[in-house]
Amino acid sequence: MGMRNKQYKYLASLLVWVSLVMGCAGHDHQHQNEVLPPPGYADAQTKQAMNEGNRFFNRQWWKDAEKHYRTAIKSMPSLAEAHYNLGLALTKQGRYIESREHFMKAVKLEPRNSVFRNAPPFRRYGEVTSEPEPEPGSHGHSH
Repeated sequence: MGMRNKQYKYLASLLVWVSLVMGCAGHDHQHQNEVLPPPGYADAQTKQAMNEGNRFFNRQWWKDAEKHYRTAIKSMPSLAEAHYNLGLALTKQGRYIESREHFMKAVKLEPRNSVFRNAPPFRRYGEVTSEPEPEPGSHGHSH
């Protein structure tokens, strides 16, 4: 009977492990440390700044990445991806208050973007929900 209990325990732990692995594999989520590429509609100068920022970010050169994201924002102030990436670079430097402003700016620029709304940095601040506010005139429901 001792051998049978060991087999059951082994099978139970195997099932738990497989469930955890499969549960994580089934989610398409943006990780907190992944920067976003420039969108296709960005001009060449902005794309270059974003790509350089991403290159420095991936090398963990946060201040250099910050400089390039700020260049992208100067070029295209309404580029939510640049604000998001700048927020990540500032977070890595421990500049949380400043990073929060850029995370929130990204959501304000693209409130229906699920990647922005569901990203871990936004949830950390507890101010952004997974569902955007209803559009004016919709009365909170869809037709």
